[in-house]
Amino acid sequence: MSELVNVVKPAVRYEFLAVAANWLRRHHVINFVLLALGAVIMVGPFLWMLGTSFKTPQETASFPPTIWPVNPTLENYVEVVDRLDLVRMYFNTAGVALIKTVLMVYTGSLLGYVFAKFHFRGKNLIFYGFLSTMIIPFEVYMIPLYLMIVDAKLGNTYTALIIPSIFSAYAIFVFRQFMFAIPNELIDAARVDGAGEFHIFHRIILPLSKPILATMTSFYFMWEWNDFLWPLIVITDPNKYLLPVGLASLVGENRTDFGVTTAAASIAILPVLVIFLFMQRHVIQSVAMTGMK
Repeated sequence: MSELVNVVKPAVRYEFLAVAANWLRRHHVINFVLLALGAVIMVGPFLWMLGTSFKTPQETASFPPTIWPVNPTLENYVEVVDRLDLVRMYFNTAGVALIKTVLMVYTGSLLGYVFAKFHFRGKNLIFYGFLSTMIIPFEVYMIPLYLMIVDAKLGNTYTALIIPSIFSAYAIFVFRQFMFAIPNELIDAARVDGAGEFHIFHRIILPLSKPILATMTSFYFMWEWNDFLWPLIVITDPNKYLLPVGLASLVGENRTDFGVTTAAASIAILPVLVIFLFMQRHVIQSVAMTGMK
């Protein structure tokens, strides 16, 4: 009898584990747990920053630390407004980021269309040459680029921030991959009707590329909005400072008020959050379509 029990118990245990694993798989419990863990890891630092922006200096230095302030205050935001010309910095940053984004997205989509739909000698060599520039860190050519800007008398100008960002190898690559999925028959039919290449690009290719256009626009605007190193090197006039450089001026050499710093960061991040919330539907759609290709 004991031998029979020893045989039955492992079988029952195995069947129970199989049923439990099947239930977890059917109800996607493991997926939800992993997604929730990822969400906490991603959102946690943002909530910490937002909570710290409402803390008093004493509470920011307290131990154990608190995620949300016990006695919320707006003094940090008031001090940010007093110490920084936020309106001017917002306009400076928005103007530069918008111009750079439009240029990079347009040139990236145009060259992506050329590499995806045209056939000419040396196409792959030129394309891989563009891609090879992605492996070169900015710090490698930063000094030569700055010397070129100085020689061209463009120091301390927004032009020096915009010109090096007219072309983006990453944008060219992404647009090329996306435009492979556009049927060649549409382009051939337009050519038969007498449409020129620029007409085809603006009236057919770009409307069909709305998801990837929205995705790349949101990504590049966020990247350019947060650009710090190159504006720090080129711009020397405080009236021309961009937001990331202005925020860095809040960090003292011997002491940093984390409440004021996080308050400024919370104000600076608002446009990025708004753009991402409006564009997230197109981002998901473009990722899905690119994945199917």
